[in-house]
Amino acid sequence: MSFKQFPRWIVVAAVAAIMITTAIPGETQRRASAQVGAQCAGGVGSLFDEIEPVPLTADEETDALFLREEEKLARDVYLTLAETWQLPIFANIARSEQNHMDLVLLLINTYGLEDPVVDDTVGAFTDPGLASFFVQFTSDGSVSLIDALIVGATIEDMDLADLIEIIEFTDNAHLALVAHNLAKGSRNHLRAFVRALGAQGETYTPQYLDQATFDAVLAADMEQRTFYDADGEPVPACGAAVGGFGTRRGPGQGGQGNGGVTGNGNGNGNGSGSGDGTGDGGGSGDCDGTGPHGGGQGNGGGN
Repeated sequence: MSFKQFPRWIVVAAVAAIMITTAIPGETQRRASAQVGAQCAGGVGSLFDEIEPVPLTADEETDALFLREEEKLARDVYLTLAETWQLPIFANIARSEQNHMDLVLLLINTYGLEDPVVDDTVGAFTDPGLASFFVQFTSDGSVSLIDALIVGATIEDMDLADLIEIIEFTDNAHLALVAHNLAKGSRNHLRAFVRALGAQGETYTPQYLDQATFDAVLAADMEQRTFYDADGEPVPACGAAVGGFGTRRGPGQGGQGNGGVTGNGNGNGNGSGSGDGTGDGGGSGDCDGTGPHGGGQGNGGGN
């Protein structure tokens, strides 16, 4: 089961086995590096613009509208937990979820759908099921920091399971492109939350992904400076670093456990991210908010 309660949940394990190839440690970066000079992308928006619109099926329209509010759920929960615990990982990943919301809105606007986010207030949802999840997750996450980090891992676990199903069932290249890049973000976020739990001496057991897929995601490197096309193939970013859904370059900011960067660039959205682990920042950092930044060992989440 997942947020969406799809009857087709049984395909998750099979599809995830295909996606494991993008979760092998270092494989994404190696494949992307091999393509440098052949092609690169200034952001997911540039890849999106290259695709000719093809009418969405009724199921695909439902998927697109659901994704918009599902990403809002993640953003709203993390914003709430950021206020409660004052831990950078929640605020950092909330910014990434805003970028995800914006990408799904691009899809919705391209196909002339009615945006389900009629009220962008934290905790406001058109889907009553997602509204209930918001109450549940924020309540659970208020008990302790450990519980809050488990909530984060749970959200990414379920989010990734939903995205895997969408990737399997859609024939629309725009929706596939969006889902592949949101899945990349979810993998990075899941790694960040599980590693943060590990720093607290705790573990997370997957509830929605099968164990093999979960293990492969955790064993992989953070996926940085790479986008994915509609077929799930990595496309290197044009430039030194990636933030949001565009090419960014930003300075690493030193400090105990916070080597973060923010930047605006030529892509779709503003990127920001930082590591919230321990270590001394310094030098340059990666703008996508995933992994070590500025020399600090970080658990920040990015796109």
